[in-house]
Amino acid sequence: MPVIEETKHLEVDSPLPPLKKGLIRIYSNRFCPFAHRTRLVLAAKSANYEIININLKKKPRWYSDKNPMGTTPCLEKDDAIVWDSTITCDYLDDIISENPLWPTDPLAKAKDRMLIDFFGSKVSPNFMKLTFYPVEGKEEFHQQEYEKYVGQLEQNLSDRGTTFFAGAKPGMVDYIMWPWFERWVLLEDSFPKNNFPKILTWRQNMMATPAVKEAEASSEMHKKYFKNFQQKIFQYDY
Repeated sequence: MPVIEETKHLEVDSPLPPLKKGLIRIYSNRFCPFAHRTRLVLAAKSANYEIININLKKKPRWYSDKNPMGTTPCLEKDDAIVWDSTITCDYLDDIISENPLWPTDPLAKAKDRMLIDFFGSKVSPNFMKLTFYPVEGKEEFHQQEYEKYVGQLEQNLSDRGTTFFAGAKPGMVDYIMWPWFERWVLLEDSFPKNNFPKILTWRQNMMATPAVKEAEASSEMHKKYFKNFQQKIFQYDY
């Protein structure tokens, strides 16, 4: 298995695990969708790596020395440290030649980057407002907004005429968006998923891929974490 080791979520007084020479380390959090992106790319690249999980509510004292932003993900290998989800994903694609995840055609790559930008500014924020961070009195508005923007993803995939957004197999654009679709299990039954048949099929195809399987948390785990989150219980190790 590519994952050499995975820790529980380290807290304030947890010691810093010794770094293994030549091995990629990801500082992650099991339920952070941004860290999930980078774990997906590591899995897609068939890289050997270790996961040091971070309790984001009780971060180890030493973590700010690794990532002054205090967020996950963060990558470390020997003397190199890189953070931010899209930057770490790009970095991995640059340093690991196996299974390149961006298209070689400049226009196709630009279209994928534009779609990722659209997803990050329109789709994922409205998903978070429907789930983890609801705004009282705005629930219907954010549902309508989310449905509208998912509909645009549906049209984009239809226009591409491919199994995945990247083509016949998943690419960077698929992995960058995937964490929020793994979390579709958190949406209420009132959300009309069947209105988006191409996205549903894409989701089923993504769930069958080795990288998604390697990096996934089960539906039960997502639901349990979400229920605790709503009660302000921040439990990461199940």
